[in-house]
Amino acid sequence: MADVGGNRHVGGSRHVGGSGWYVEGERVFAPPAGVFDADWVAGIVVDRQGPGFADRVELARAAQLAWDARGRGEGPAGEAAAVLAGGFDAPTATAVCRAVGDYVEAYGS
Repeated sequence: MADVGGNRHVGGSRHVGGSGWYVEGERVFAPPAGVFDADWVAGIVVDRQGPGFADRVELARAAQLAWDARGRGEGPAGEAAAVLAGGFDAPTATAVCRAVGDYVEAYGS
């Protein structure tokens, strides 16, 4: 293990991970306040529905669609419509929109 610039590295490699706003280990607790994390929302859906419900990357895409609609002020029906227009089925839209709402309530954004 090397010490480079005050950071300890295994085999000389450095892993930062995440979006650059925070490192992966910090995500164990919560995303940063005021930041929307579509992957975190996808994880909420997977936790609730089970790993076989849908692909996590696609759930994150659906979450971003719902979030974008929310940002445009479209309300719950508009969020669901955006997810459906993105090619997702109704159960996925419902699960994702619920998770987006819960995310905002818990972490603010």
